[in-house]
Amino acid sequence: MITLYKHRDILEIINIAIVISVPLISLILYRTSKITSFLITSLIFTVELILIIYLSEQGYEYPIVANILINVIIIKSTIINHIKSNSLDLKEIKHKLKKNKKIISKSIDEINVECNLQNKYEDKILKLNKEIEKAIEESETPIFVIGGKKENFYSNEAFKKFINEDKVSNAEKDIFAYLNYKFMNSNEIIESIKSKKQNSININAYDGKIYRFVSFANKIDNKNIQICILSDITQSTLIQHKLMESEERYKKLMDILNDGVIIHNMNTVNYANNKAIELFDLSNESLDNILVDDMKLNINKKFKQDFMKNMSTVKLNKQEKTTMKLETNQGRIIEFITTSITLDNESMLLSIAIDITDSEKVITYLEQSEKTYKLLLKTLPEGIMIIDKKSNNYIYRNKVMMKLLKDIGVDNLNEVIKDYIDKCEYGVFKKFTLNLEEKTNISVAIIDRIEDETFVVVVRTLDDQYKIEKMEEELNEISDKNKFKTEFLANLTNDIRKPIDTIFTVNNMLNINKDKYNSKYISNYTRLVKQNCYRLIRLLNNVEEIEKADNGIYSMNLKKYDVVKLIKDIVEKSKYYIYEKGLSICFESDVEEKVIIMDKEKIEKIVLNLLSNSIKFTEKDGNIKVSVNAKDDKVRIKVSDTGVGIPEDKMEVIFNNFEQVDRTLSRGAEGSGIGLSLVKKLVNLHKGEISVESKLGKGSQFEITLNNNEVYDTLNKDIELGYNLSDNEKIDIEFSDIYFDVSS
Repeated sequence: MITLYKHRDILEIINIAIVISVPLISLILYRTSKITSFLITSLIFTVELILIIYLSEQGYEYPIVANILINVIIIKSTIINHIKSNSLDLKEIKHKLKKNKKIISKSIDEINVECNLQNKYEDKILKLNKEIEKAIEESETPIFVIGGKKENFYSNEAFKKFINEDKVSNAEKDIFAYLNYKFMNSNEIIESIKSKKQNSININAYDGKIYRFVSFANKIDNKNIQICILSDITQSTLIQHKLMESEERYKKLMDILNDGVIIHNMNTVNYANNKAIELFDLSNESLDNILVDDMKLNINKKFKQDFMKNMSTVKLNKQEKTTMKLETNQGRIIEFITTSITLDNESMLLSIAIDITDSEKVITYLEQSEKTYKLLLKTLPEGIMIIDKKSNNYIYRNKVMMKLLKDIGVDNLNEVIKDYIDKCEYGVFKKFTLNLEEKTNISVAIIDRIEDETFVVVVRTLDDQYKIEKMEEELNEISDKNKFKTEFLANLTNDIRKPIDTIFTVNNMLNINKDKYNSKYISNYTRLVKQNCYRLIRLLNNVEEIEKADNGIYSMNLKKYDVVKLIKDIVEKSKYYIYEKGLSICFESDVEEKVIIMDKEKIEKIVLNLLSNSIKFTEKDGNIKVSVNAKDDKVRIKVSDTGVGIPEDKMEVIFNNFEQVDRTLSRGAEGSGIGLSLVKKLVNLHKGEISVESKLGKGSQFEITLNNNEVYDTLNKDIELGYNLSDNEKIDIEFSDIYFDVSS
């Protein structure tokens, strides 16, 4: 430091040079860059210069080295850093310039290539123009070009030949005069040329021919021209007129047909005759704008899906023709036949709608009559047989006749019939005695049906007459007893309800005040009372429902429900009872959701009843399985168990009223014998079926089959999913026949 102060004079000169030069440099940089820091730097060094001069005049010394260092730091942070930054920017600009130079060089090369291509294209265009000129010249269609001053600019050979045929002088020069001479509506041609737009019109020549005149504007060598083309369309016009006349005749023919004819695609109708409009009630629709949906609106909703499906099947070429019966909203029954046709090179559908309302009524009447007569023949106690006169073969035999033939023998009956026919006393019952192991008396009547060339033979055994009368008396007696039993149970229902209500009330009071009584078994007692009340309620409910079903007054509350969710929830809420009995249960379904139309309350009662039976008749550690299968056209609900099973001789009677499988098998459980009878009636109300498979000692499986009716929109109601009970009382009632150990 002492060494530096020896050179103080030199340092002061350097410092003054810095202080003087920096403001000047800062001002220059500020003017070029407009950066405020340069202006501040200039002011700082100016103030510093003034201070140095002032201190020197006063004879003061200041720390020169520190001052120089501070000045250097300020210069570095402003001027030098700016210069470095500018240096970097310059390098970047230089790099961009080099890059742009390469891009420009590449663009120049591409431009040169493009110029070469354009030269080639010009040659091709010139060649193409020559080919076009040659094609126009060699064309057999007359073509001429009108110049901007209405002069004939160009005519091809075909047009020259066209003019020469008329032998009109100066026709090629005065083209407008020739057009007036040649065509009736020449004014339309001249107006078309003058309009300088593209036009196409039909014109009539005086010689009876018809031409298509096409003109359009263009430019050649910057000159406006109008290119005109004449095409002889006489033959095609005549053919078109004939086609139109044929179409009119075809439409008139279609309109007088008794069957509906529709030409259409999947969305729009191109043509519908009067009968089709009448059948589908389309009179209010615009005949030029009929849609397939307009037809669909007038079809009964249960046929709409098949209606569209049949048309789609033909459209996709899966079948050549489809036939279906459908019903309109007006009650018409229509046989609807659809096939494919090609019209104007477009694939279309042709549908024939045949009104078969009257014939269907006749067929229905005949079918009903036939069913009635067949049913009558089956139920008659007499044997009925029809014999063909020519072949002597049996055409028809009812069940009674087949049994009679087995009992008395075919040969014996043939002899009786031959004897009857020989006497020709038709229509009268005659008594015959057959010498079999025991003498058998029969009564025979034969009717000669001349129009059918058949004999109708009626045979009855006189020995059965007394049995038949006795059986009728017994049946009437059983019917009266059943009627009395049903009426008695219906009346009994009202009488039992009052004591049940009393038991319930006392039980509730006992339960509420159980803390007042010193008995540890009071909860078990109240539970038994409550369970027996539930059991009586269940019995009364079942009797009431059986009575309603037998009398045909059962009402159905049909809605849409998810049957999978419903059954699953029933199983979940039943687990308490199943686990308490020491059993296990599982639920399976091959679909996650299946919405069908059903009465939820009745399906609940069906499933709970079957579960109750499985719990009652399955020993501890047994298994119960509930499954839903709904992948095909039916919904199948199965309840199976590993219980005691059902004896084979009881399989056909378990669904009868008041029928129990075996009271010895019911220890620990009670039952009235009407549960499964009610289940079957509830299934029948859903138009379903119930079946059972069982082996004694191995277990049982009940299967309920319901219609998979989700496609029918018969109820316009919201879907109600799941199973929602306010409490478990409903399950308590249905499971009230199950008894558990309540000793502890």
